[in-house]
Amino acid sequence: MKFVIDKNILLEALTNVTRAIGTRTTIPILTGIKFDLTNDGLSLLASDSELTIKINIEEKDIKKIDKCGSIIIQSKYILELIRKMPSDIINFESEEDGKIKIYTDNNEYNLNCYDINDYPNILLEESKEPIVIDAKTLKEVINETSYAVSTQEVRPLLTGVNIKIYGDTLECIATDSYRLAKKNIKLNNQYNTNINIVIPGKSINELEKMINEEDDVIMHIFNNKILFKYHNIQFQTNLLSGTYPDTSNFIPKDFAYMINLDLNAFNSAVDRASLLAQSKDKNIVRVLVDNKLMVISSSVSEIGKTEEKLNIECSNKEKLEIAFSSRYMLEALKVIKDDNILLLINSDDKPILIKSVKDESLIELILPVKTY
Repeated sequence: MKFVIDKNILLEALTNVTRAIGTRTTIPILTGIKFDLTNDGLSLLASDSELTIKINIEEKDIKKIDKCGSIIIQSKYILELIRKMPSDIINFESEEDGKIKIYTDNNEYNLNCYDINDYPNILLEESKEPIVIDAKTLKEVINETSYAVSTQEVRPLLTGVNIKIYGDTLECIATDSYRLAKKNIKLNNQYNTNINIVIPGKSINELEKMINEEDDVIMHIFNNKILFKYHNIQFQTNLLSGTYPDTSNFIPKDFAYMINLDLNAFNSAVDRASLLAQSKDKNIVRVLVDNKLMVISSSVSEIGKTEEKLNIECSNKEKLEIAFSSRYMLEALKVIKDDNILLLINSDDKPILIKSVKDESLIELILPVKTY
């Protein structure tokens, strides 16, 4: 293998492909990146056996191809090495002793490589009826829901994002059992097959970082894996096995209190009120709703207390006192783009729904916290 390439082109590809390198990988060769050079271009592939990413660099984007071939380079050093190279043009040349020489006019590195024959054969298959979705829309869907996945492995399915597709509708749900985010979107095409899958939250968040909101993303879905194709990227992840819990019963249909308020004002008030409660496990803040006034407060006996007042519109004139996790509330508010929101509440022990006034496609829910 021998070629010359622009530093920035290679650096972008390496940055994306190394997202698939697991920090807890016990198979040494899976800490490497497979470089495969042909006359058509260069492909980089990395996998931790659950997540696989392949980046293709076309021949026109490579300065010079002298000799084709394949090699496995240790990922631990290659990314930082390329990032810190002083030259914009970098040479690669494999040597007979299983090493790779990476050099410019003024510096040279020789790295040991893994045996190419030991690398597992990884198939990136395509389905007969792929799902096509606008990249910007997919990025928004992931942003608006994936924050609510569980970080606890006790219930593995809840560490993933549930995606359902029926007809021309895509429904995305994430919950950790204390909060929930649900987003519905319309697809451009009608699909005959109903799909109900769970994608690991860690994987789908890595995908979101690689999408720059242009073009379409093509999804090839199988029983145990999903392949996303986007520009020169192929992103394949295993699916979580099992049936995602039915969350439709979690979302109330009727509400005793419909509270309309300014998002930025509410967000800022909750943020300030939570300052004193940061040392507590759940960052609890309390809310008093009294006709057109909302009082947001928190108190910690060894520190002090704080109180914020907001003017609101409320459908119910009876007083309501409720408490919730400020962190959960702030994370829910962060993904709403509207200026005004609705808080939909029944009582101090029933779920709180957060909705945009204008966008009916996004529903967020958090459970209140009993403080007595």
